[in-house]
Amino acid sequence: MSRVSPAQLARLAEELPERRWRLLRAVSALRLVTGGQLRRRFYADGGASAARLARLDLAALHRAGIVHRLERRIGGVRAGSTGFVYAVGPVGRRLLELDAGEGLAYARSRYEPSVGFVRHALAVSELYVGLHEHLTDRLTGEHDAALDFRVERAAGRCYLDAVGTPATLKPDAEVRLRRAGFEDRWWIEVDRATERRSTVQRKCAAYAAYFHTGREQQRTGMFPLTAWLTTTETRAAVLREVVTTFDRRDRRLFRVGLLSAATPLLLSDGRSRP
Repeated sequence: MSRVSPAQLARLAEELPERRWRLLRAVSALRLVTGGQLRRRFYADGGASAARLARLDLAALHRAGIVHRLERRIGGVRAGSTGFVYAVGPVGRRLLELDAGEGLAYARSRYEPSVGFVRHALAVSELYVGLHEHLTDRLTGEHDAALDFRVERAAGRCYLDAVGTPATLKPDAEVRLRRAGFEDRWWIEVDRATERRSTVQRKCAAYAAYFHTGREQQRTGMFPLTAWLTTTETRAAVLREVVTTFDRRDRRLFRVGLLSAATPLLLSDGRSRP
């Protein structure tokens, strides 16, 4: 569907099944996500029939321009449909704006992000899916349990620094897990081992600066830990060296771990009372 009139868009918003709305909202929240990740998150309990339904739903959204399938796959051709990478398409963006009460927007063009951007965004999406998979059984039966996962802009904070200059904290994600009267809160930095030490140090300094404003503590009663999640033990050692350059009080704000072991780290630390 290359051209969608305002009337067609309004009708599409009314007729789109709820499960496809869920897919669209997930793709929008995560920016980029693979077909395999979406299948694990939303179609995990139905076996082969659910996998087929996932393929049909994603294919229909792609044909309608609601989601955009990137030209490259993760894992190559052998990965099949699970290796396709999805972003919000031009029609999907207009649908989301209409659903948010912003009215009928004009059509927008598609874009093709860089390889580095794709890999970084998919690492964040994998963390989101992995946490949901790991916590599904644990959260069952806990009436007050909830998992909230926010990405980039939704996870950021705007504040005034020590000299009154406007500043913005920009984590890759924010994780909040509430259970049994406690809340675990984290900011996430996904490190693909491409940034120089100086860049990592500046990012750590931004978290420390925000901590010293006291604004987050006053607003929520706690300050999240920041998890630096990276690809290798060698790189993790470099990140730990950067953290040790800060004084003891600020050092406590950070944890370093591997992306492959992120879930145990996030569940074993960071607990605070709300």
